[in-house]
Amino acid sequence: MRTTLPDAVRPETVGMSSKYLSNIDKLAERFIEEKAYRGAVVLVARHGEICYFKSFGEADVDVPMPKDAVFRLASMSKVPSAVAVLQLFEQGKISLFEPISKYIPEFAEPKVAVLDNWGVVKMVSAKREIAIHDLLSMTAGMTNTWWYDLFTPRCYSVVPKLYKEAGLMDDLDAPNITLEDNVKILAQMPLMAHPGEMFDYSNNSVETLCRLVEIVSGVDFDTYLRQNIFEPLGMHETWFFPPDDQLSRVPAVFWAGTGEKQTEKHPLGLGMLGPDYTFSPYKTYFSGAAGLHGTTYDYYRFAQMLLNKGELDGERVLSRASVELMTSNQIGELTNWQLTGNKWGYQLDIQAGVNAAPGSLHYLGGPGAYSWQGFWSTKFVNNPITDTVILTMSTPGFDGALPNNLRMIAAAAAAVTD
Repeated sequence: MRTTLPDAVRPETVGMSSKYLSNIDKLAERFIEEKAYRGAVVLVARHGEICYFKSFGEADVDVPMPKDAVFRLASMSKVPSAVAVLQLFEQGKISLFEPISKYIPEFAEPKVAVLDNWGVVKMVSAKREIAIHDLLSMTAGMTNTWWYDLFTPRCYSVVPKLYKEAGLMDDLDAPNITLEDNVKILAQMPLMAHPGEMFDYSNNSVETLCRLVEIVSGVDFDTYLRQNIFEPLGMHETWFFPPDDQLSRVPAVFWAGTGEKQTEKHPLGLGMLGPDYTFSPYKTYFSGAAGLHGTTYDYYRFAQMLLNKGELDGERVLSRASVELMTSNQIGELTNWQLTGNKWGYQLDIQAGVNAAPGSLHYLGGPGAYSWQGFWSTKFVNNPITDTVILTMSTPGFDGALPNNLRMIAAAAAAVTD
C-alpha cells in the first residue's frame, strides 16, 4: 500500500514566501528545457511543516514524474548507516575510539602502502589501528576502486588496483556475496594512509561500519535499519531492494545535458556502473554505503528527525548529543577535498565558517548547515539556523547532482518573512 503524501501548508504560515518559492518552478522547468535532467521532485520544509512539494518533468519517456517516485539514494544511504552506528554507541555496545579489530579481528595490525622515490611499493605497519571514529569520519585510510589513478597522490594508482585484483566489490554491481564476504577481503588490503591522517571519501569505510552493526546487533544490516530507524520513523517506502511490484516507480536515468536515456554500464575507475547497479537478483548485499532506494517523503522524515536533534513525531531515534557529533566537524583541518571542499562530520558534509561562499556549487546556506548527496543526482540540505529541510531528487546519472540539481534551491531559506 502506497504512502499517502501530505499536502503542503501555505508557505507564509511557516515564515516562507510563496512568491519566492515559485522561483523553484521556473528554475526546474528551465533545467528540464536545457536537458540538465528529465525529471525532478523538490521538497522544502520549515519548522517541521512541508511548505513546497512538487514534481517536474518525466520519470521515463512519456511517463510523468510522480511525487512518490522511488529514487536510487546511492550515497545518501551513508547517513542512516552513521545513525545505526551511533545508536549502538548510545547503548554502550561500542566505543567510538576503540579499534575496529575488536569486532572484526582481520583488521588487526593494518599495513599502509607507501611508494618510494622510484615508485616501488612498500608495506609499512600503520602507526595505530583503525578506530570506529576513523571509519565514520572517512579518515581510516581506505579508498575505492573508482578513484583509480584519478588523483595526484601516487597511491591512487596502487591501492585501488590491489582492491580490484583481490576481488573487492565496491561499485555495487552486487554479485551473490554478503557484507561479511566483502569486508573480509577489505581487511586484508593495505591502507592509503595512516589512520586519522588523510580524508578519503570511501564506500569501504561505510561497508565496514555496516558489518560492525551486524556483528554487534546480531541481525543483518537490512533488518537492523528497518527495525531501528525506518519503522520508527514511518519510512515505509525505503528499501535496499524495492519489491518487484514497486520497481515501476523507480525513474529511468538520463544523461545530464543530452536527455538521452542511460541503460548500459559505463566505466567508473576500475569497475563498471549502470542504472541497475543495486537491483541484484541475489538480494544478499546490503550496502549501507550506497544501496538504498526510497521516496522523497521518506527521506524527508529522516532528515527532519536529524534537524529535530534525533526525534520525530514522538519517536526518538537518536540522542541530541549524537546528532551534534554527526553534524559537527570531525576531521579538523582536513576537508572533503575529493568532492566539495567542505568539512565532514559523521557521513555528513558540513558548512563550517566561510569555507564555501554564496554562489559556490557546494554552498549549503551558511555556517551550521549540513548535507549529503547521491551519485544518481539526489541531495538533502538541513539548515538549523533557518530550521529548513530541502530535498532535490532528480534523474541524471554520473553525478548530475553536482552541476545541475537545483543547488540554487538552498536560497529558498533566505525567503523567510518572519
